[in-house]
Amino acid sequence: MEAKRPALTVAPAPVTKMDYAVWQVRMERLNFSCGTIDGDFGMRSKRAITQFQKSRGLFVTGTLDIETRLALGAPEQPFTLYTVSARDLAQINPSPAAWRDKARASFLGYKNGWEMLADKFHTSEEFMRQLNPGVTALPAGAIVTVPNLEPAAPVTRAGKIVIILGETTMLLYDRAGKLQACFPCSIAADKNKRPNGRLTVTNSALNPNYTFNPEVFQEAAAREGITSRLLIPPGPNNPVGLAWVSLSLPGYGIHGTPNPREISRSGSHGCFRLANWDALKVYHAVVRGTPVEIVD
Repeated sequence: MEAKRPALTVAPAPVTKMDYAVWQVRMERLNFSCGTIDGDFGMRSKRAITQFQKSRGLFVTGTLDIETRLALGAPEQPFTLYTVSARDLAQINPSPAAWRDKARASFLGYKNGWEMLADKFHTSEEFMRQLNPGVTALPAGAIVTVPNLEPAAPVTRAGKIVIILGETTMLLYDRAGKLQACFPCSIAADKNKRPNGRLTVTNSALNPNYTFNPEVFQEAAAREGITSRLLIPPGPNNPVGLAWVSLSLPGYGIHGTPNPREISRSGSHGCFRLANWDALKVYHAVVRGTPVEIVD
């Protein structure tokens, strides 16, 4: 008598905002980023799911259909408890608004504990507060609910990076040619400043400084009377965030941002902007000479 095969089980389709956030956690663990984990199933989430479906040979729908949910696997323990530490709080140092004042600071830290936790757990301040409606203060020792990012798939050495301008999407392939990560990114607002073709990685840095150029930020420079360049100190709220990757086209790079909710909008001055956590993954995956292909 033939033994019965066990029936495949699949998690139910998402309905509520929290349902979608659970699946965003699962996607984040696999390095197919939906942007911020916040339950907002918008353009960035659909593009991430589309790339996941292509990488797995699934029918492309851009939705969490049953075949995609089966391929992703059940998102187990999507949230967990976290204890705020003194080390976490040491990263809080609200940044001044004026460029001259930023240049005088020693570190451009988080403005508050909610922003710090949002960056640490790949979400938004608003969603962090929704997860912790009874929490009003975040001293060392405070216990909060956060997205559970583990177990996370490793991002190995990149064989190449592909940036799709029309989809504001960055793809990381491993050295065997397999797609291993998908990140939403911002591109230049001015189409004339968008590079195209093949570049390479030339350098990289953690916690980079940033040079304010009055020729680039003409309105801000005129408002503050700035006529020469300013060196802006490092920190998560530095304009290029926590990581910088230089490209072979002078002045262009891949970097983080203090405003992850703005990712995927065409607002940069030419560089490719990622959420801090995605920029860090890119930093650790590339070496000098890593190819970067930019396509329409």
